[in-house]
Amino acid sequence: MTPIIQSESRTRRLQLHAPGSPLSSSFQKAFTLIEIVLVLTLVAIITAAAVPAVNGLRDEAAAREPLTALARLAKETRLQAMKDKRPYQIAFTAQGFTATRYLSPYLQAAELEAFLQTPVPDPVTEATESADGAPPPPTFVNWTKTYALPEGLQYNVQYWHEASPTEISGPIVRLWVFQPTGIVAPITVNLIHQGTIHSATFNALTADIAKTSSHSQ
Repeated sequence: MTPIIQSESRTRRLQLHAPGSPLSSSFQKAFTLIEIVLVLTLVAIITAAAVPAVNGLRDEAAAREPLTALARLAKETRLQAMKDKRPYQIAFTAQGFTATRYLSPYLQAAELEAFLQTPVPDPVTEATESADGAPPPPTFVNWTKTYALPEGLQYNVQYWHEASPTEISGPIVRLWVFQPTGIVAPITVNLIHQGTIHSATFNALTADIAKTSSHSQ
C-alpha cells in the first residue's frame, strides 16, 4: 500500500472515531443506555431490599402502640393522683387498660364494669360551707380513661417482686396503683404479637418507660 493510501485510511479511521462522527455518536448512545440500565437495576435492587425493612419497622411500631398508649395513660393517671391527692389505678383486663380512682385491692372485672357503667353526677360548680362554718369536703369527678387493646392481642404483667408474669385473660384483673405522691410500683408489661414479645418496664418515680426490648417467643 502506497503512503498516500495509508494516509487516507488513517485519516478515515480518525474521522470515524472523532467526536461528532456517526460511529462516535452511536458508541456514546450505547454507553449511555448501558449506564441507565445499570442505574435502574441498582435502584430496583435497593428498593427491593428496603421495602421489607420499612414494612418490618412499621409492623413493629404498630405492635408496640399499646405500650406507647399505656405510657401516656400512666402519665395522665399519675398527674391525676397528684392533683386530687388520692390514689388512682390502672386496671389491666383482657379488654385493655382502664384508669380510675383506686377502688379495691381485690377488684373484679364485674365490679370494674359496674363502676364504669355508673352515671357520672353533675360536678358541683359552687362549694358551700357547712353549718359550723367548716370548708366543704373536696368534690371529685369520677375521672376514667380506657384504652381498648386490638382484638387478638395477648399480654401479661409482671411486678418487680414477682418471679414470673401473669397472663391477662378472661376475668383476671391486675392493678397498677398510683399514689398521691406520684410514686408507683415498678412494673413490666409484655405484649405478644405474631410470635414476638415486646416488653416495656416502667419507672417507679415517673411512670415513664425505663426500658424496652423485643425478642422471639
